[in-house]
Amino acid sequence: MKKFLKSIFIFAISVMCFSLLFIVPYINADPYFDFFKKNNYSWIYRFQMLGDLSTKKLIHSDSDYNSFIFGSSRTTGVYGCYLEQKIPDSEFYHFANWSESIGGIYKKIKLIDSLGYSLDNTIIYLDTDYTFEGDGKEHEYDHYLITGENRFSYLHNHFKTYYENFSLDKFDILLGNSISGENFPNRDSDPVTNDAYHRCNDITVIKNYAKVKKDIPYLKKMDSLIESGFMYKREAVQKQQIPQISTIEKKYLEKIAELFKKHNTNYYIVVTPLYDQYKFHKDDLTILNTIFPDRVFDFSGINSFTIDPYNFPDRKHFQPYISKKILDSIVR
Repeated sequence: MKKFLKSIFIFAISVMCFSLLFIVPYINADPYFDFFKKNNYSWIYRFQMLGDLSTKKLIHSDSDYNSFIFGSSRTTGVYGCYLEQKIPDSEFYHFANWSESIGGIYKKIKLIDSLGYSLDNTIIYLDTDYTFEGDGKEHEYDHYLITGENRFSYLHNHFKTYYENFSLDKFDILLGNSISGENFPNRDSDPVTNDAYHRCNDITVIKNYAKVKKDIPYLKKMDSLIESGFMYKREAVQKQQIPQISTIEKKYLEKIAELFKKHNTNYYIVVTPLYDQYKFHKDDLTILNTIFPDRVFDFSGINSFTIDPYNFPDRKHFQPYISKKILDSIVR
């Protein structure tokens, strides 16, 4: 009996020590914003995921949104505050994600519908390199309300991932110390629209939206990337992507269309301009145009946006003014 009680005591002490050393500091630091409501859910730490943060921000918001922006990080150039000026009575929320998939977009629209929001207006950015990868399934690192994962498993995965890839920066986060550098992007976002990298109450935001970045430091940086070969030379002949939209992905698109019909949504489907200048395959465009007639706007391939390498500061994303030009050409 004494041996059994001793084992129980040792086990209890072990659990207590583990909690004091790992669990309590983790919950107190709340690095994934899982436990305590925040004033804002901006991207603070590198290991946080944009879609997860955006979901948390939405479900904790008191705003009465009726309009939404969906897509990958390339949508960071789509300003909800600008769209609110263009579309009367709209209240926009930017529901973006890293390398967003079509399944992720569908699950987010489905969540919005389930939460009782209206879907009066919607902008969707589709990318020819990410949106239809892997049958378009939502990302496993998305919020549990998107993936369908149970909350305990979701929290456990965050805890495990945090300690599996431990670093001095993560140790400092647990201690409440400030960190800087690569692991601390600390990117601000608007507390209401969730627009990235700016606040909508800044009067210079809309004023500078149409500005083409071409200052001397930027040009020198781009010249260096071009000379190094990072900005590789594109062929002058137009090339097509291979067909991408699978049967599963087509069903996601059809389900999105059904939700738009339910809400009588005013929507815009944009195929984004990318540095590779590959044209979205004609068969895929036919599928999109069949499901979303007269609402698909294709900016893929060789065009005035993609021909200039200086429009793509990191070869993946394009300057915000391009999104403004796109919005001005399609929103009505």
